[in-house]
Amino acid sequence: MIHKNTPAAAALAAGLAATLILAGCGGASESSAEGDYPIGMSMDLSGAISFNGKPAAAGFQAYVADLNSRGGVNGKKIDLKVLDDGSDVAKGRANVQQFASEKRLATFGFILSNLSLATLPVATQNKMPIVGLGGPASLFDPVQSYYFSYELRAERLESAILNYLATRAQEDGIAKPRIAVFSVDTPSNRDMVKLATQDIASRGWTEATVQYMPVAPTDVTAQASEIKASNPDYVLMSHNDAGSLVAVRGLRAQGVDVLVVNQWAGSSDATLKQLGDKYAAFRTYASPTETGNAAVDAMKAAATKAGEANNMTNPYFTQGWVAGSLLEKTLQACGAQCPTGESFRNALEKLGDIDTNGLSGPLQVSADSHELVKTVRFFTWDQSADQAKPLTDWVKAVS
Repeated sequence: MIHKNTPAAAALAAGLAATLILAGCGGASESSAEGDYPIGMSMDLSGAISFNGKPAAAGFQAYVADLNSRGGVNGKKIDLKVLDDGSDVAKGRANVQQFASEKRLATFGFILSNLSLATLPVATQNKMPIVGLGGPASLFDPVQSYYFSYELRAERLESAILNYLATRAQEDGIAKPRIAVFSVDTPSNRDMVKLATQDIASRGWTEATVQYMPVAPTDVTAQASEIKASNPDYVLMSHNDAGSLVAVRGLRAQGVDVLVVNQWAGSSDATLKQLGDKYAAFRTYASPTETGNAAVDAMKAAATKAGEANNMTNPYFTQGWVAGSLLEKTLQACGAQCPTGESFRNALEKLGDIDTNGLSGPLQVSADSHELVKTVRFFTWDQSADQAKPLTDWVKAVS
């Protein structure tokens, strides 16, 4: 059973946010000893990042629909409720409070790390894990008992990109490249930039400049002018598809014609195609458009059956689909009862190595690390073939 966001649900969430009641403050309680497994997802379906939130939620919903059509897990189906948070902290907190009051086993989702940071205290108090998308160092070091991530944490993207640029600089005959850093201004990306500064220095390279842009940029002329003046050999970028289009076009308008390398959020086929062969980005999950991949083909068939084919717009759909697979594996390990969020948390933490059948590199979780994604794959656009072209195989994000 899948409950999508409705006006009534939104009104309830708003009411919870207004009263700031911590639902279920007594901690974990029986939730699924009988009946379906109750699971929540909070995702941006209407806000500034909904172009990624919608496919992420659709992939998760498609997997759950397919799983339920196969009889569910341990003879029980998934009762999934998806609520819109619009990437708004108050809405996200209200959604987690609602899920806790309904004794759901876990909350999946959250595109922006500030929502994960804001809602984790509620989840922790109710012993209901959040299974989210990356975040700053404080969500991982030390390990937070009730936070897991099925996306690469933001700080890792700098090492992944700089490792790739080390290979590229060698090919280009540049011994000590000058790197301009151009990032979206969020807490997790601020952490990333600090690490990038240290990493660039440790390699004996030069950090040409650091420039920030908003979550939804419209004009980056000032930042692009500074980057042009810094004379970089490469630009390390961190932004999503929409932001990347504005940022790279702004750079080109100011005469910055060097290779720009971005993270997964700016890796859709549409973005790669529009920005050309001097733009590359890594992916942490296979694109739904990838050919010759049996797992992608199976995902497409199930998504079509679930009525979600139109939402297969970028790798966030695959990310959501893999999150559904992660849910299935966790419930299999948790058992038919799996009565509480604490039980779900313990089962997830013990999964160890997770094979996604080619939809990503290998995932891994343990008591020492709740950061499941460890590998990335770089792509650019092949104009002659009119498709994304891999530049690497799956490689470790951190050497």
